[in-house]
Amino acid sequence: MKPCRPVQEHTWKVAARVSSAWSRMAFVAALALLAGLAGIPRPAQAQAEQSIVVIVNDDPISAYDIEQRERFLAITTHEEPSAALKKKATEMLIEERLQMQQAKKLGLTPPEEDVAKVLAGMAEKNNMSPDALASALGQMGVNIKTLKDRIRAQIVWQGIVQRKFRRDVVIGDAAVDKALANSGQAGKASDETALQLRQVKFEIPSNADQAAIAKQLATVEALRARIQSCADFATLTKGLQGMTVKSLQDQMPTSLAQPVRTLVMNAKVGEMTPPALSGSAIEAYAVCGKHAIKGDPTQREQTERKLMEQEMGIRAEGLLRDIRQDAFIEYR
Repeated sequence: MKPCRPVQEHTWKVAARVSSAWSRMAFVAALALLAGLAGIPRPAQAQAEQSIVVIVNDDPISAYDIEQRERFLAITTHEEPSAALKKKATEMLIEERLQMQQAKKLGLTPPEEDVAKVLAGMAEKNNMSPDALASALGQMGVNIKTLKDRIRAQIVWQGIVQRKFRRDVVIGDAAVDKALANSGQAGKASDETALQLRQVKFEIPSNADQAAIAKQLATVEALRARIQSCADFATLTKGLQGMTVKSLQDQMPTSLAQPVRTLVMNAKVGEMTPPALSGSAIEAYAVCGKHAIKGDPTQREQTERKLMEQEMGIRAEGLLRDIRQDAFIEYR
């Protein structure tokens, strides 16, 4: 299997979700739950592992697996051992089996270094080393493998969801404006303007002479004269050797160096700036759109990220529901 590298950027999000309940409680308070945990039957491990309770597409879940997850949930959620908690543990394990099976179909597996990174982050929040965390869980009757299995499933599932839906989920400015208004954080329209740009770039070879550079400048200038809107780019740049075109969404003018910043701000929508030498390249920018930013840009970015996570969460729930509907699940 190929390592699931695309999920690495989400590793710490996974850490926050897996460890949030654990990090909210003091370790001493967790120890107080030992009396309640004693109420969970503890059959011999070898016997419990052989006692299959659920089959998920030929993947077994044993009584021991369920007992371990129930103990972990009792610690992290402060819930008393009960039939409801056992059912919750069972359903969680079924979902994780389905998630890992889907990952296997796609050739994905979470790198062990990512699992270790999440575990280290959890331990650090509790002023412990990973070994000390494993030992603490062991004292409460929970094998560290239970936690690692949970982390693996969440890491790989986020990778699956990102791969399937990331390009489909787009959070527009109207949605961000509405969310900010509902939260009372919209504020007044600022003087900042966000730009939608197309960057046209010609790399200049190190051995290029003045004639070659002038030829490339003329090519970009000719393109500039023909551009009427950004919709023309695909047709007009087709076949131009050495040219790259990059879309820049919601670009803040302050991120552009002078004189490009002034040229872009003075250009009308649909116009292209004159070509200019920038280091070892010739650059020009077409302005595809401009809009005023309402509220603090940082707050907008955070709100957009939150809306994105919410939408991805909805898509993930639907995907898991569909996978479960098609699965063979047998309770014994």
